[in-house]
Formats: sequence, C-alpha cells, structure tokens
Amino acid sequence: MKISSSTPNYINQTYANQGNAAAKPQTPARMEKAADEISADTLNLSPTTKDLQKISAAMDTEPADRKKLVADLKQQVQTNQYTVNAEQVAEKMVGSLMNELG
Repeated sequence: MKISSSTPNYINQTYANQGNAAAKPQTPARMEKAADEISADTLNLSPTTKDLQKISAAMDTEPADRKKLVADLKQQVQTNQYTVNAEQVAEKMVGSLMNELG
C-alpha cells in the first residue's frame, strides 16, 4: 500500500485546525464554568466509615488519668502488692461467654 504525500498534510491540517479552535481565548464566563466543572469531585463516606473515623480519633487521644493508672499498677506489680479479684475475673469470663452464646 502506498500513501501519497498529500494525505499526511491533510491530516496535519485537520488536527491543526482543531487545536486552534481549542486554543481560543476563554471568556470569564467560560473560565468560571470550567472551574466549576473541575471542582465537582465529591467523596461520600458511609455511616460505618464515619463511625470508624470517630473511633480511631478517640483512640489516638489518650485520657490523662490513663498514664497515672498504668504507673500505679506497674508499681504495685513490681512491689508484689497487686492482688487479683478472682470473683470479678470469673464474672467477666462468664459474662463474655454468655454474650458469645447469645
């Protein structure tokens, strides 16, 4: 197949004319419309995702009392003064098991 030399020139002229049409100076109204079209992207999060974000933010902030509580418990364990309340542990274990069974 042989392509004549005039065909590429015709194609180049066609695309050049389209390029010139696109390069026309825009009026302020066109610019404003184009800006509105560009900023039209939105992001919609599900309620579950929003709840997870709130939980994550709450976990990042540590309560002020927590450091003192941890330090006190650490000291009690190191000095062998920490005692485990067996009744409370048993109640929590039974409660947890009951929740799993329904």
